[in-house]
Amino acid sequence: MSQKDLMRLFEEMAPGLRRYLSRFGSAISADDVAQDAFARLAAAKPGSIEAPRAWLFRTAHNIALNELKRQKIAATDAVGDIASLEHPCERPSPEEVLERTDEAERLRAIMQLLPERQRAALVLFKVEGLSHKEIGQRLGVSHRTVERYIADAIAFCYEYLSAFRAED
Repeated sequence: MSQKDLMRLFEEMAPGLRRYLSRFGSAISADDVAQDAFARLAAAKPGSIEAPRAWLFRTAHNIALNELKRQKIAATDAVGDIASLEHPCERPSPEEVLERTDEAERLRAIMQLLPERQRAALVLFKVEGLSHKEIGQRLGVSHRTVERYIADAIAFCYEYLSAFRAED
């Protein structure tokens, strides 16, 4: 479609398209949607649109619906997680506190069973947040050895905790 044909089509159809889009209410800008639809028509491959009027109205309709959906999603995102509003300060139940305390005690006991270097590497990594390189420097070993210490310690703890859980 030539530039001249597009301008003629715009002059003929823009008022009717804006009236049609006004049915979506003030939530959308009929002028912006109409302009966007005409821009898409202008960008279309020449000869690919057989009925420009129908295509224009359908495209404008779809653009308007997408805008309404976008606004609805944006409004919902602004509210956030509604479930968090119902219980703003959830605390664990007494049973959960007891379970966590028991598990922490078991973990402390298991960690005492670890070889000293594995326990030290695990504490430096998980509690103090040191890197493998930093732990290696403190313990006087390579970072690869630190990786092995930590992996072995975690596997050991996991195995014992799993055994405790199986007993419960």
